[in-house]
Amino acid sequence: MKKTLSTLAITSLLMGVLSGCGANGASTAGSDTIRIGLAAPISGTQAQYGTAFKNGAELAAAQINGAGGIGGKQVEIVIQDDKGDSNEAVNVANKFVTDKSILAVVGHFNSSATLATAPVYNKAKIVQVSPSSSAPGVTDAGEYTFRVITTDAFQADYLAGWSKELGYGKVALIYEQSDFGLGLLDVYKRSAPANGIEVVAAEAYNPGDQDFSTVLTKIKDKQPDAIFIGGFYNEAALIAQQAKKLNLDVDFIGVDSLYSEALLDLGKESVEGFKLIGFFYPGGDNAEAIRFNEEYQEKYGSKPDTYAAYAYVATSVILKAIQEQGADRESIKTYLETLKDYKSATGVISFDENGDVVTVPSRLTVRGGQFELYQ
Repeated sequence: MKKTLSTLAITSLLMGVLSGCGANGASTAGSDTIRIGLAAPISGTQAQYGTAFKNGAELAAAQINGAGGIGGKQVEIVIQDDKGDSNEAVNVANKFVTDKSILAVVGHFNSSATLATAPVYNKAKIVQVSPSSSAPGVTDAGEYTFRVITTDAFQADYLAGWSKELGYGKVALIYEQSDFGLGLLDVYKRSAPANGIEVVAAEAYNPGDQDFSTVLTKIKDKQPDAIFIGGFYNEAALIAQQAKKLNLDVDFIGVDSLYSEALLDLGKESVEGFKLIGFFYPGGDNAEAIRFNEEYQEKYGSKPDTYAAYAYVATSVILKAIQEQGADRESIKTYLETLKDYKSATGVISFDENGDVVTVPSRLTVRGGQFELYQ
């Protein structure tokens, strides 16, 4: 009888342990919180994007917690600063994967950081969902790597087609000297001939540059119909202002990274008429984007940019996976692999077999100091 009771006790103990663990031993058993990692450039030259990540992720958690949590457990966002540096990002990834309470990771910001950390996350079998790593190489980063932003290849090719529709025969490119900017440059240049576009100039700049007068003077001599900016909104605003001072009368077109109130505040009348594609746009009929925009402003007192929205969506799909499949690492991956037509703040999204997002952009323009749908 004693032997039988002992066997039953051991079996019961083992079942209790196994029921609280995922396939790779990471779970929330015995904890009153659900912990999600956030890897972002909280400090350094890209800290503004890290703040957007933090705000978006924490809003997603706050909404869940305000509704009672998941299974009565509160969601906690565990933040690590990767400084936008690939080496530091690997250190952050190692911290996350060895902490068995971390169920998944939102991050990283840079494609180079995501590519550097992907082997760490894939080996440990923990999902990373990047809000913003758009380099084509991320497609092949591994089965535990997902992203809610489309690839540079998709955006640049789409913009080449739109450029043709707009009647641009000659286009100059100004691009950031990074994996991000180089990816946009490469694809746009390859897509241009098929769309009847001549790329008349391609000029690089370093993140944080302030003076674009030399670059713009070179471009002015080429007399382009438009300038495609392959970079972020801060530099884009400066480029537009300095082009105006040089009497360079030209259209500007760009990708979703330009969508920010900062573009409008910094560029003012210089950015009037800018054309860009966007996935987060709260001025249309996307109810999730409208809700996110309102609740973000209520919580933080400012309007969200694209990266806050992407981080919010990346966090939201992870939390949805936990709600639907359970609080362990492998179940999150299983759910995301089958995610289809999820209504989010950045549109209706699905993931393909490579973890790349499938969605459709909006065409936007700046009119009267505001973003509007392009008509």
